[in-house]
Amino acid sequence: MVRGDDLIRSGVTDVSSLQKLTPGVNIGMTGGNGQIFIRGVGDFSVSPLSSPGVAFNVDGVYVGRPDGVNGFFYDVARIEVLKGPQGTLYGRNANGGSVNLITNDARLGARTLDLNMQAGNYDLIQTSGAVNLPVGQNAAIRGAFNFVHRDGYLSDGSNDDAQRSGRLRFLWEPNADITVRLSGDYTHLGGKGNDMVYLPRRPGASPYEAQSSAAANAYLDTLGPLAPLLKDIADDNFRDTTLYDLSAQLDWKLSFATLTLLPAYRYLDSNYSDHFAERYESRVKTRQRSLEARLGNASSALTWVIGGYYFRESSPGGVVLVDGGNILQNYRILYKPFTESYAAFGQATVSLTDSFRLIGGIRYTHEKRSLSGSINDQARTPPVVLENFGGRKSFSGTTYKVGAELDLTPRNMLYATYSTGFKSGGFSQTIEPLNVYKPERLFALEIGSRNRFLDNRLQVNLSAFHWKYKDIQDSRVNFDALNNVNFITFNSGDATLYGGTLDIVARPSSSDTITLAGEYVHSRYDRFYFRTPVPFLQPGSTGCPLSGPFAPGATLPYADPSGSTTNNGPLPVIVGDCRGFQMARVPKFTGTASYQHNFAMPNSANLTLGGSVTYSSGRWITIDFIPAARQDAYAVVDADLTYHAADDRWSVGIFGRNLTKTVYYNGGVQASFVGGLLAADIAAPRTYGIRANFRFGS
Repeated sequence: MVRGDDLIRSGVTDVSSLQKLTPGVNIGMTGGNGQIFIRGVGDFSVSPLSSPGVAFNVDGVYVGRPDGVNGFFYDVARIEVLKGPQGTLYGRNANGGSVNLITNDARLGARTLDLNMQAGNYDLIQTSGAVNLPVGQNAAIRGAFNFVHRDGYLSDGSNDDAQRSGRLRFLWEPNADITVRLSGDYTHLGGKGNDMVYLPRRPGASPYEAQSSAAANAYLDTLGPLAPLLKDIADDNFRDTTLYDLSAQLDWKLSFATLTLLPAYRYLDSNYSDHFAERYESRVKTRQRSLEARLGNASSALTWVIGGYYFRESSPGGVVLVDGGNILQNYRILYKPFTESYAAFGQATVSLTDSFRLIGGIRYTHEKRSLSGSINDQARTPPVVLENFGGRKSFSGTTYKVGAELDLTPRNMLYATYSTGFKSGGFSQTIEPLNVYKPERLFALEIGSRNRFLDNRLQVNLSAFHWKYKDIQDSRVNFDALNNVNFITFNSGDATLYGGTLDIVARPSSSDTITLAGEYVHSRYDRFYFRTPVPFLQPGSTGCPLSGPFAPGATLPYADPSGSTTNNGPLPVIVGDCRGFQMARVPKFTGTASYQHNFAMPNSANLTLGGSVTYSSGRWITIDFIPAARQDAYAVVDADLTYHAADDRWSVGIFGRNLTKTVYYNGGVQASFVGGLLAADIAAPRTYGIRANFRFGS
């Protein structure tokens, strides 16, 4: 858990910077949407036809779509990153873990004004703030805002930031037993949005050369397999994303428990363009409704909670490939997915003695999913036929958690847990036969110890884990059975992960804080297959051994061992077998080290100097396992210096991120028909600036 002031100091201002908080977290960006992975469990797609593998919750409300989550990162009280299945308590699709963002609540009786300002390179200007006002004796209102402008890192001006956000929170406590909270959020994300860079890089080119640059287009012309597919990509990226969130929370203390009701509504209009071998434009309008009801109580002998959950989401949208050359020109995909989910859950912790506790939890989920849509390829030889697709299917799953905790002393605890995770299956937008992928599941064992020593000046937490990851849902650019290009989700196989974590926080003096955190993960695919029509699998597009080709219409079971798709199209297919590879986006070792020192200044002021190093060993950034998709080991260095006034009413400081100009990539996209070319999500270059914070009232 990291609190608000520490988030500002660490530079955690958007979803991509969450990986600074804890080892084992990897976040890529596609079209401005965050792809959150915890120990390799996540979702490569940002399409509404798939679902995240890590739950993202804001003030207890599950956010079903990753689009626009950057709009929540202001006036934050704390952020929690929980690893491993969290479904019994933290809800839908918490298969690999949960990220919980909690904003500052309104405070009774307080009149305060907070202002935060930053300015930096790339013409960064950021202003955020919050005002808290009482409304009578038992109510309060809090309003917060965030405005950001920053030029882009890439040569065409993309990877910029243009954000306007506002939030209102209302708190009412009519008596000692009832608390009512109302919340509303608005965010608009504009500018050019996120783009990618090509790997391998053009000889002599800057790492930050955008795909749409003239030089990059000229370079593409030299790559033979791409020539018939491409037109020059125009420099006209854009992002136009708007979201509204409304939620309420009622807490009612009954004689035996507390009843909590949490209804929420979310509207998202995501409209952006991006590039990968062609320019495409995507627009999705999502309406999400949810309701959670739970009843719980905590005592020295028993802590328990039971509840129910309802979720409903509709996300009509489409994609147009605008500059796709003579094959993909004006290629359109329209779709309307719908999801309805019901769940019942419960968890209890029983104290058998003063020092020994047992934990048990269970969750049952039933989801109904449907899809309708069409594909219109205007580049085909006339007459062009509008090809429709659609279907509906239900998925159900039961997950559970069992565990034990033993207090060796009041400051030393041992624990062990075994938990399971479930993420629903779904559809890809393919012409009949409709591609249905199965649910994925996770089985996680963890043992560990949490300790405080030396009058709480030394905290040491360590754990070991073993995960079995079944029916993994992966996504890749491919052709369906009728040769339509699509971003297809499929069950690629299974994997095994095991390793350990170590977290140390030491305070050798009242002025010094040292933090060390590290995680080792051994990961391997036990089973991993993909299929691709032979004409579109260009040399160098996969590092996996290949088998086939298999004849058109073949139904041989070994032609598609994953069992998630059919093989009856007009083209022969070839199958890639990626067993034994290290899992994508899972380095063997990640770690952070930080140091902070407070210098006493005249008049009771203080000067805080801090620095951190984040390290990652090598990893694959896509599931294609080609040389360009291998990110070597790297380290990132940050530092900051802040002067705090005596009463901490104001502060001013300077900061620097990625001071050594490390070039590294968080994720990427590769297509089998593109012949080894990779579009990669490049991390931010060196940034620096000045910030000031002011606090008024009490």
